[in-house]
Amino acid sequence: MRYVIAFLIGFSLVFFSLLFLYTNITKNLPEPETKIPSSLIIEYADGTPFYFPRAYWYNLDEYPEKLITALIISEDEDFFNHPGIDIFGMLRGIFYTVVKKDVQGGSTLTQQLARSLYLTQARTIERKIKEIFIAIYLEKIRTKEELLELYLNSAYMGNGIYGFGTAAKYYFNKDPKDLNLAEIALLVNTVKSPENFNPQDLKGRYNRAEIVLKRLLNEGVISTSDYEKYAKMLPNVRSYNVIESKYSEEVFWRVISELKEIGFSLDTLRKGFTVKTTLDKDYQALLEKNLGKNNAGIILNYRTGEILGYYGKGVDNGRRQIGSLIKPFYYYKALLEGFNPDSKLFDLPIKIGDWTPKNFEKNYYGQTTLKQALIHSRNIPSVNLYLMLGDIVVRDFLKNKLKIDGYYPEDLTLALGTIETSHEEIAKGFSGIFNSGVVVKPHIVDEVINYNGIVQYKARPKIVNVIPSSKRSTMEASYLMINLLKDVVKYGTGVRAYIDGREIAGKTGTAEQFAWFMGADGEKMMIISQDGKDLLGGRDVAPIWRKIALKTDIGKTPFVISSTYRKLNVIRNDPMKYIDYEYLYNMIKEGTLTIEELAGILKTFDEDSLLEFLSYMNTVSQEITITLWNMLGGG
Repeated sequence: MRYVIAFLIGFSLVFFSLLFLYTNITKNLPEPETKIPSSLIIEYADGTPFYFPRAYWYNLDEYPEKLITALIISEDEDFFNHPGIDIFGMLRGIFYTVVKKDVQGGSTLTQQLARSLYLTQARTIERKIKEIFIAIYLEKIRTKEELLELYLNSAYMGNGIYGFGTAAKYYFNKDPKDLNLAEIALLVNTVKSPENFNPQDLKGRYNRAEIVLKRLLNEGVISTSDYEKYAKMLPNVRSYNVIESKYSEEVFWRVISELKEIGFSLDTLRKGFTVKTTLDKDYQALLEKNLGKNNAGIILNYRTGEILGYYGKGVDNGRRQIGSLIKPFYYYKALLEGFNPDSKLFDLPIKIGDWTPKNFEKNYYGQTTLKQALIHSRNIPSVNLYLMLGDIVVRDFLKNKLKIDGYYPEDLTLALGTIETSHEEIAKGFSGIFNSGVVVKPHIVDEVINYNGIVQYKARPKIVNVIPSSKRSTMEASYLMINLLKDVVKYGTGVRAYIDGREIAGKTGTAEQFAWFMGADGEKMMIISQDGKDLLGGRDVAPIWRKIALKTDIGKTPFVISSTYRKLNVIRNDPMKYIDYEYLYNMIKEGTLTIEELAGILKTFDEDSLLEFLSYMNTVSQEITITLWNMLGGG
């Protein structure tokens, strides 16, 4: 009896120890599907792949039966019968571990799956124990067919490729169902040693692949004639390299960030989704070719917010001081408040507390005009203008009207650009100037298409604010500011960006560690920065901007200042594509846009666009819809 009790106690200790290990190892494991490498495809605006992953999901029924059979015969003959582990294989592995001092052997397909999804390839006893428990766990939560599908889509196949389906595409330019027996044998052979035995790096070592065919013959899966035919074919199988792609990680994560903001999770997108971006392949190539590691830049259509080119770190959320690039923002506010280009500004030494701002030239002109102060980027008259407008007023205009996000200093050095912000925030601010007060947020995602080819998201430019007119209309203030910025390029600090025959409005910016140039025409804007000491925006960055612009059409589209009714119509020829319905509705509710004004805008729409807008409006306010319908003559 004593021995029975001792046995039971010992058994209980072992059982509960194993149960504790099992629970501890598996309790926080994420769903296995979420560990499959991403199959998200990202495209340029023209449909050319920008990011083509080396892992693409195929359903189990898309794999040929002979491939599945060959895999099971070669790797795990008892797959459909065991509970995730092979006891005899484990004993063999323990023998090699203890006697031969070599951790190996005994891994079922489920154990291999556990290792590839959750563990490293380290050959240790600890990893082997975890592998066993996770394999048992996977068998508990998934069917054999589901586990097989997971394995087929996650097995490492060399050259950064995951999954048999992607390997078929990469190595043979085929879908899995179109593979012949020789190609199947080569792929099944790959899992033994992916970097050494994949079809691209086999280097004449075909004997292992021939063994795969031999096993199929021995199991009666293929005939002798098929065996002989495909064994002879092995040395002549051609390997392709069709989906290799180099891509910018900064752009990739910018796209992912926006997708998350829209509401898509990466786990959803990785199941065969395609994302079409707004990126222009040629613009992107120009930025990558002409900008170095200390540069960053963005090209966009500021009317729609579409990002056409994107390069470098921190373009979307970086924190760089912008220097004199800030000046047009509060000069624009001054124009709205009734200042004129020939308004007089004092240019004399000043001291504000411990701060003594100076002009770059280190001389003073006594008095100058607003125009001369801006085009030559003089600091003292700019600070005086800032003080005349008022610190609180300027900060409110930057934050709440132009919607520029960033780190704002608490002191008056803000007047000279000590705000720390990003290229996209700067672009957003300038869009308000160039669009007659309409502030448009940049975006990079155009469409999201699911694996069935259905468009699940289509972008519309996001109008984040419409700046109200003041003593001067936004249209007139924009007209004046654009002409001032043209003169910056013709006669001022931006002359090194001047291109004969092109219409360019621009501004330089210089801070302690950063230099900038922004240049735009009637549709597109390019902002380039350079990081480093002793740099000047006009001297160092404007020439880079010009070099890139010469290879584009930037500067060839004239500025057109929109009318009052047209100012919300960001692109004149296709209003429905570019107006944010929700924003217009909110303006009606807030009283900043009257129904009469909205009706005036709607009269410019074609019939299809009008019906689309009214359909939207009907979902949020039937009363407004009926009123508009009657005003437009529909009643």
